[in-house]
Amino acid sequence: MKAPAKHWAERSLFIFIALMLILGYLYVISPSLREIVSPYHCLFYRATGMLCPACGGTRALIHLLNGRFILALKSNVLAVMIVPLVAYSSIIAFRLAFDRNFSAGDIKISPILPWSLLALVIIFWIVRNIPELSFLRPTC
Repeated sequence: MKAPAKHWAERSLFIFIALMLILGYLYVISPSLREIVSPYHCLFYRATGMLCPACGGTRALIHLLNGRFILALKSNVLAVMIVPLVAYSSIIAFRLAFDRNFSAGDIKISPILPWSLLALVIIFWIVRNIPELSFLRPTC
């Protein structure tokens, strides 16, 4: 039973390192990304004219990395809300990879959590496309 946990830990560590490298790269080149990153580059937006849940997410992460919390919230509030979950998952992945006394069986996650996150994303997707709630659209 330990082998699947180790395999999962190796994948999580790889994903975490890849995300950190991408975020580091975005931090270094963030001034030049302002013109490149816009909702018009999203294929879903181009096809439907509607925003997907991730539209503005890259800009939100760039703003967070540069310490501009309000601009991050204006870009994509959902992306900002998910950052603590990603940080927690990264800590768990590191513990699984490096702490021999910690196993996947030690992780206690409510079965309702994944469904709640999915519902949150779907609700955000719908609500941010309602014209009266335009404050949820990326503005910067």
